[in-house]
Amino acid sequence: MGADIKAIRARIKSVDSTRHITKAMQLVAASKIKRASNKMEASRFYRQVMLDAFSDLAVEKSSYSAQRDRNLPVLYIIIAGDRGLAGGYNNNIFRSAMTVLRDNDLVIPIGKRAVEYYTHHSNVVTREFSSVEKFTSEESAKVAETARDMFDEGKISAVTLIYTRFESMLSQSPDITYLLPLKKGRNRKGNAPEAEKTEGAQALVEYEPNPEEVLAAVIPEYISGVLYSSVAESYASELAARRNAMDTATKNADDMMESLSLKYNRARQGAITQEITEIVAGANA
Repeated sequence: MGADIKAIRARIKSVDSTRHITKAMQLVAASKIKRASNKMEASRFYRQVMLDAFSDLAVEKSSYSAQRDRNLPVLYIIIAGDRGLAGGYNNNIFRSAMTVLRDNDLVIPIGKRAVEYYTHHSNVVTREFSSVEKFTSEESAKVAETARDMFDEGKISAVTLIYTRFESMLSQSPDITYLLPLKKGRNRKGNAPEAEKTEGAQALVEYEPNPEEVLAAVIPEYISGVLYSSVAESYASELAARRNAMDTATKNADDMMESLSLKYNRARQGAITQEITEIVAGANA
């Protein structure tokens, strides 16, 4: 009986220690979400305008719109998290990518978990973008230039972005956005909530001297802008997923503590009752 009480007490101490960790991680994630959400919201409208504008700019004779040999590799820019303990956040991205990745495709991973995973699973172009939280516009421009150069040189047939779309604090889902080649109307009804808001903006856009020349000049800015916004959205999604996962873990720990405390009190009461019984029996002997 004494051994059981000691084991339950040790278990309570262990669960309580874990609960303090999950609660701390939940609070840290919650404290960062506001700033990350503001950054995401600030870039969302710009992202959708860019997607819609370049969909309008798609010209059939342009090298950026022409379909290429499907046997050529596709360049995938895949954004995952910097850390774990975020529920299924990272695994959902990896599973989504697995549905489209072929053996000869190329990957630019962004985020520590993505770099670690694709170093062992795919043909990685570069491993230098290992932080989503600290990802800068300069790094976004560097990725965009790399993608544009590989496309211009005919090394790849397409550029595709895989990231996590922030739907709400309780819901985030993987999304695949096709950046190159451009296809007219492809993103007009995109998944982003801002797609409906930008329809009227299209009629106000004029391109000088002509769409083809504008297209050739600003492709890197297009890729960079969409990528930077997607990284901001992925980071907000990671924080929300971690906050939710740690909140659930904390509640589970509370339930376990309550159950173990009840079990401990029963065992302790049983031990006291047994001890009293033995004392009474000894006195009557």
